Amino acid sequence: MTTTTAPARTDVVALATELAGTFAERAAGHDRDGSFPRENIADLVASGYMSMTVPPEHGGGGASLEELCRAQQTLAAACANTAFAVNMHVHGIAMIAGIGGEAATRAYRSIVDDGAVIAGGFSEPGVGGNWWHPTTKAEPVPGGYLLNGRKGFFTGFPAADLLFLSAALTDDRGLPQPVGFLVPKPEQGVRVTGEWDAAGMRATGSHSLALEDFFVPADRMVGEPGALPLMFMQGVHWAWCSFASVFLGIARGALDLVVREQRGRTLHVLDRTVAHLPGVQFRVAEMRTRYAAAEAHLYQAVRADHDAAVAADPLGHYIEMSVMKNSVCRLAHEVVTLAMQVQGGSALLSGHPLQRMYRDVVAGLLVPPNSDVTAEWSGKHALGVPVFAEPRWEG
Repeated sequence: MTTTTAPARTDVVALATELAGTFAERAAGHDRDGSFPRENIADLVASGYMSMTVPPEHGGGGASLEELCRAQQTLAAACANTAFAVNMHVHGIAMIAGIGGEAATRAYRSIVDDGAVIAGGFSEPGVGGNWWHPTTKAEPVPGGYLLNGRKGFFTGFPAADLLFLSAALTDDRGLPQPVGFLVPKPEQGVRVTGEWDAAGMRATGSHSLALEDFFVPADRMVGEPGALPLMFMQGVHWAWCSFASVFLGIARGALDLVVREQRGRTLHVLDRTVAHLPGVQFRVAEMRTRYAAAEAHLYQAVRADHDAAVAADPLGHYIEMSVMKNSVCRLAHEVVTLAMQVQGGSALLSGHPLQRMYRDVVAGLLVPPNSDVTAEWSGKHALGVPVFAEPRWEG
């Protein structure tokens, strides 16, 4: 009789802390050049960080949602761009794990054995962040499907070995059925139409792509046709909690930086540091208050009974996690804005880390679903009004 020894669990928060110093040193250069931090991804793959959410029975770390968020928060305080790109991989694995199947098992093997990295592609021009209704078409052909469409904000594409894609099949009634595919990055059929060049999150490699008669084997489908919205609902806590942790990490980095710098800054009209000025004290206190509120909201969501929430009300679970994500991102933005005010004009200088944090944290306000849509869903759900009723308003 043989026994299988489970892989030793890695303390991913300690690992993130260990790597953070090096990543912080590289962050300014990648932001300046708009270059993708390939060496950071290579370090994370080599350390085992990238397999943290692969189930233990498949050789991964089996990290909990809180471990994932704590680790990502630590990375983001050092290099938000790296954490944001990595997030597409680690939370994508967790969402795929909820569906299972041959596509997931094959992905685990590639990640654990070969160090494969996943990038996700659900955003599309004209969709407005409504990922449940992809416009990319999947046409059945012998052995699989041909995909044609466009993808935007394909974060982490430069380092990707596997692409997590959405598309729509047309059923016998002529209605679209959203589906997901997990496929190796091809040499043809996927073309970069626009390299990422943005004011914030400049080093995330969030390119725009065209899928042109891209053949995908049938066994690369994740779940069943039409199951994509349910997959999002079931796994949204992995996605939105980990996204929120990235922006919370930026806020933590800004708070720590400002406190450290004010303790050492002096003005020639003072006989002590600016940390003694009431205005500085009040703003730092407000930063701490808003940071604490964001952290409390995030980790309350992290520690919820997600299985029970999904079983009881999948759509309600999705809405609740969306409200949390937007709340945390808004508060994180407010923390960094206050940090800029405390630091003053020097924070606008290109060599100061705060201006990069400020540009990066704004992205949290733009990650779908946006605040207006989330508020509409939440209010309708609470009031018993159909969430997706059309027309949404009558003029």
